[in-house]
Amino acid sequence: MADDTKLGSLPVLSNQGGIKHFEHGVHLLQLWANICILETDEGVVLFDTGFEFNGPRIMQEVGAITDQPIRYMVYGHGHADHAFGSGWLLDDLQKRGAPRPTIIAHENLPLRFDRYQEMLAYHEHINRIQFAIPDNLPAFARRYTYPDLTYREAMSFKLGKVTFELRHAQGETDDCTWLWIPEAKTACVSDLWVWSCPNIGNPFKVQRYETEWAKALEEIAGREPELLLPGHGPAISGRNEIKDACLTVARALRFLHQEVVSRLNQGQWQEEILNNFAWPEEFAQSPWLAPIYGHPYFIVQGILRRYHGWYDGNPSHLFPAPSSAIAAEVLGLAGDQEKVLSRARALKEQGHTQLALHLVDFLIQARDQPDRSALELKVQLLEDLAGREKSLIARNILLGGVRQIKKQLEPKK
Repeated sequence: MADDTKLGSLPVLSNQGGIKHFEHGVHLLQLWANICILETDEGVVLFDTGFEFNGPRIMQEVGAITDQPIRYMVYGHGHADHAFGSGWLLDDLQKRGAPRPTIIAHENLPLRFDRYQEMLAYHEHINRIQFAIPDNLPAFARRYTYPDLTYREAMSFKLGKVTFELRHAQGETDDCTWLWIPEAKTACVSDLWVWSCPNIGNPFKVQRYETEWAKALEEIAGREPELLLPGHGPAISGRNEIKDACLTVARALRFLHQEVVSRLNQGQWQEEILNNFAWPEEFAQSPWLAPIYGHPYFIVQGILRRYHGWYDGNPSHLFPAPSSAIAAEVLGLAGDQEKVLSRARALKEQGHTQLALHLVDFLIQARDQPDRSALELKVQLLEDLAGREKSLIARNILLGGVRQIKKQLEPKK
């Protein structure tokens, strides 16, 4: 399957994307985040509702499919790109005089909404970096439509002749819901599947769950679905293809879990584990595990955070001096800024870009007003790393650093 059909191929802040129609009244609206439109003879179920600005597009597609009302909306999880289109949809339905759908989610989802509202400024800041959102656009949702009905482990309901079975899972969040439609042999799985290495250990976000994610994928595979509708990217069709996809990713997650836990039990510290963990070629070459969003290095970071404290094994780091003070001492020993710059440039030419970045940071951190040449070199190094980075998250962090430095370099008005 071509890369342009997978996660990251569609713009975050747009309604660009297409609708795919399948048997048994199953439809997939593939935007940045997908919306499943599930048609029955007594009404429609929406699984995930996208961003708020996706609302008009969702209503347009539902209207083109059926005259039946929207009876239920199910949140696959509480992230902004999956659970916030409901507000616009409810407003539109009210204007039309249509009945209000019932919104269903896992019981942890309202707690997520509470936290988002408490930390709105922080989430605005980190999402602006993670998704390269321009300063003139909002970077996080502000309208929260809480579920009418929550469940703990599992629930089911029927609409017309169709059964909808909801199951709780932990993966990218602790409030995941995946949906099984037995009559259609279809699984709607939200971000339990995103056509990428699983997004565990996101550099900005709270704890995520590697073994529970693996368990959910194994349970999905155990239902032997013939159609899998993911949270991002195209559907997967065929029982064998879906089984291979789910079980391969599950094995990779369990492998990394065991790798980290085994090394911790051997007394290894974070730096040693991060620089030496194994990532078998089987997984590195798998089409199901491409590091275009998540990354195996991030997963290891996430597992370390889950099972290990922040102490790194070096008592010098227990109560560290400010990095600016350390940098000033090192620069003083070097005696000449140009020596450090020259060495950093040499490392860059030798392909040791990351090491060169660390040297340049000594020059930048040691002074309140860093030398322009050091800042310019850091821009070059970050752009070099970004140009080689496949992960959207990592690339945007690197380029976010470039934008920040370029603002510093602009002439003051």
